[in-house]
Amino acid sequence: MYHCQICFYMITEQNELFEVLMQMPQYLHFSHEYLQSARADAALAGRADVILADVRQENAEETLVFLLSHKRSDAEVILLADKEQTALLTEKDDAENIADIWVMPMTEAEFQFHLIRWQKTYKMRKDFWQTQNYLDTTINSVPHLIWYKDKEGAHMKVNEAFCKAVNKTMKQIEGRGHYYIWDIDPDEYAKGEFICMESEYEVMAKRETCIFDETVKIGDSMRELKTYKSPLFDQDGSVMGTVGVAIDVTQEKLYEQMMIKNANTDFLTGLYNRRYVYEFIDKQENGHIAVYCIDLDHFKSVNDIYGHHEGDKALVLTAKTLQDTVPEGLIARMGGDEFLVVLTGVHTKEEVEQKRKMIKDRLDGEYAKHENFQKVSASVGYAYTQTGQETFHHLFHRADEMMYREKESNR
Repeated sequence: MYHCQICFYMITEQNELFEVLMQMPQYLHFSHEYLQSARADAALAGRADVILADVRQENAEETLVFLLSHKRSDAEVILLADKEQTALLTEKDDAENIADIWVMPMTEAEFQFHLIRWQKTYKMRKDFWQTQNYLDTTINSVPHLIWYKDKEGAHMKVNEAFCKAVNKTMKQIEGRGHYYIWDIDPDEYAKGEFICMESEYEVMAKRETCIFDETVKIGDSMRELKTYKSPLFDQDGSVMGTVGVAIDVTQEKLYEQMMIKNANTDFLTGLYNRRYVYEFIDKQENGHIAVYCIDLDHFKSVNDIYGHHEGDKALVLTAKTLQDTVPEGLIARMGGDEFLVVLTGVHTKEEVEQKRKMIKDRLDGEYAKHENFQKVSASVGYAYTQTGQETFHHLFHRADEMMYREKESNR
């Protein structure tokens, strides 16, 4: 995908060598530019990507110093020298700045061989750069945490999201272990509340990708992570480390819980809704159960006279009073001004009736405290079973009938 232009600058008096250079085949997406001079030229050296300097007729040391001082920092210097010069040049301090020394004389075929071999190596470096660029761009564009570890747990590479999570730079993280990166005291880690290094060992032992639900402390908060960890294999097939991707599912879990709550609760009162009641009952085994149906008398007049905003206040008051009166029960708003209380466990008829009377008295007492609700009262019907033979639907029907009889009586 990338395009690479290479500027060759050859310092030589032998035109036949320069001709061989210009005839060198070019790789796809590569283009070549050729410069030549008999003596080292500062301007040409500054333009070149590769400098091939024939120093056999020159002072090799002085030529090298001149080229190193005028070339670009990323440019390569290849010297064409005889054996004696080669022995001297390799002993100098500047030897590490020489890309290569080609011992002369050599035939044109040998010279071409060296050029092609150099070009292959150069292309490999460019290919490596492209692969590295692909990798870095990909992992740094991902919002999830990504890391690479060796077998001992040292982090060899991470992405920007990881750095942001631990509030450290890539340089600070590179080569460091678990405790330092996550700022965890070993004693605190031993409690098992944080990301477990044991999962890394499990991945390396199984030699396959594994998925974990892990907890980590990021800043001052605990975060839930779903991590995907895979083994990294060495050239001989042995495991040399792991690569991990962690997705922060904390917010997703909160959204999930919120959606479940919204689906199962009444928005106005916060009580369970009709949908949840039937799901709850379906999960219960047949047993002792008492059902109370509550309906508000003269509630419509509150809406008609004072408006729906005031009517909402009456519904919220009803919900709170029921929660305070029957904290052990399942309390739901079935719709409109209809409420439901479900109690499980052993109850006698006297206990059930006593609870019904307490619910009505508490509600009527609360309505009486508010000027706009003084005409409101509660009708409460109940049904119960001690044998577990009656279904909830049957009990609900009986309690509802009793509630309506009381409502007619109140009228």
